[in-house]
Amino acid sequence: MFTASRIFLKAFLAIAILTVSQSFAAADFDKDGKADFALFRPSSGVWMTQPANGEGGFTAFQWGTSSDVLVPADYDGDHITDVAVWRPENGTWYIRRSTDNSFAMIQWGRTTAYPTGDLADVPVPADYDGDGMADIAVWRPDTGEWFVLKSSTRYNVSKAAILNWGKFGDVPVQADYDGDGKTDIAVFRSWEKRWYIRQSSNGNWKVREFGIAGDMLVPADYTGDGKADIAVYRKGTWFVLNSKSGQMEPFQLGFTDDTPAPADYDGDGRTDFATYRKGVWYIYESAGPKLRTYNFGRETDVPLNSANVKCGIAMAP
Repeated sequence: MFTASRIFLKAFLAIAILTVSQSFAAADFDKDGKADFALFRPSSGVWMTQPANGEGGFTAFQWGTSSDVLVPADYDGDHITDVAVWRPENGTWYIRRSTDNSFAMIQWGRTTAYPTGDLADVPVPADYDGDGMADIAVWRPDTGEWFVLKSSTRYNVSKAAILNWGKFGDVPVQADYDGDGKTDIAVFRSWEKRWYIRQSSNGNWKVREFGIAGDMLVPADYTGDGKADIAVYRKGTWFVLNSKSGQMEPFQLGFTDDTPAPADYDGDGRTDFATYRKGVWYIYESAGPKLRTYNFGRETDVPLNSANVKCGIAMAP
């Protein structure tokens, strides 16, 4: 039986994964090692990309609907981001492979069609097996289970990995925190203000208190050491737990209504602080360092480099 708070959380989760649902160099469509300016337009289902240097190479194509969850990643291992969506209504992944422009449809995950009382799964694609290709994966909010279809097994369902990590009310924050080339399963528990990370390199737990309920969760490698830093975005301020020093480092960039869109826009191996607001990109490039702005998109467009950003839900189970 659902309590009122549980019903509210179900609705909140459904909205969250459909709007802003491992590396944050996620949108590299031209294989230059730099994140592109890339957008999804919900009203038409059109994806638009522009190279990071802002010169030439504009592309636009239709893929998905306004109710789909955006899951762009490199599923075929060619170092180019593949256009992909997960459809909550039927639990199907629709992937357009950049290697040959073929497409795949793979059903994986619990859908919104289940009876009241069941939450839809949250798609969490990432490279969990370290083969250079994104795996198809979902996290189940009701049980805290991770269901991973590994690319190394050619997405063989009989060889799927099922791991239990987290519980109801948590938010998945998968990333490579230990620098072994494999994505670690991890969750943020808002009422405890803690990150629970299971390191793939040795299976050990890592627990860190960082952030507050309601923060935008933006883990990525901001220091360039090959390890994702625990990080949050809060009303224009970025707070990063430096994986090298263990110190918290704040940085000011953005406003309350901005959408954080961190990625490596300058190709130096470090994630850059970046936000998107009403068609304007604001990027602080770490290579310079320098601040630059770029006009591309509309107010209602969704920047693809926010696809892995999640909200630290302000509610205990």
